[in-house]
Amino acid sequence: MKGDKHMMLFNNKPIDNKEYSEEILNQGLSIYEVCRVFRGKVIFLNDNLLRLDNSIKKSSLDINLKSLHVEDKLNRLIQLENIKEGNIKYVLRITSSGIDEYVYQIKHSYPAEEAYQHGVDTVTCRAMRENAEVKYINSGLREMTNQILQEKDVYEVLLIDEDECITEGSRSNVFFIRDNTLYTAPLPYVLPGTSRKRVLNICQEDKLNVIEKRVNYKDIATYEAAFITGTSPLVLPIARIDGIAFNPHHPLLMKVMERYFDLLSKNF
Repeated sequence: MKGDKHMMLFNNKPIDNKEYSEEILNQGLSIYEVCRVFRGKVIFLNDNLLRLDNSIKKSSLDINLKSLHVEDKLNRLIQLENIKEGNIKYVLRITSSGIDEYVYQIKHSYPAEEAYQHGVDTVTCRAMRENAEVKYINSGLREMTNQILQEKDVYEVLLIDEDECITEGSRSNVFFIRDNTLYTAPLPYVLPGTSRKRVLNICQEDKLNVIEKRVNYKDIATYEAAFITGTSPLVLPIARIDGIAFNPHHPLLMKVMERYFDLLSKNF
């Protein structure tokens, strides 16, 4: 963040973000949401707010979500910075001295059109989020996966838990496809991603088969296709996991992608 010439909101007051470093969030508990701005509006905001409320409650915090007026603060930053497209981070930092709110733009990396057509490469690592359902700052996990992303030159790192099952990505959820059925790890093993939720809704509306279960790593070669969901990738095919190839053009995957992007263009 340092060096970017942008304004941010600190406890709803505009400040120059050069006065701020994300390192401060490593002290205390920091619950956050990353919201996607598309055509000047936050997409599927209600999903973010529901997840933020879930994180607050699972952390046993006595905070009323409505009293935070998150939507107003996000829109204030959008107007202040004239944001047409990008990602905004909303952070609640809880320390012994009180609660602080931060709202600011973060660097985003949206997949190129080619990635949606041909899929992306991923690798796995053995790591788990503690309290997976709460979206909190976990600098250790982030630093480790960032290093792997750089060293291996891949789009995402998929996490393998103590039972040798793939649960989610370092910053995404993951789905597998086999025999015209989608498989994804259930709560409480994963963060309840907003794009994940949207995909599950689409499957329910279109009567597509979904089984919520963890996929064992030793079985992944038996699946025909795989994809990740998240704020930046939305719905993105996987070409390879640890060199194992998947079909980025699988008909069921194409249907889910088409429905998701259709929903996006119609609503925003």
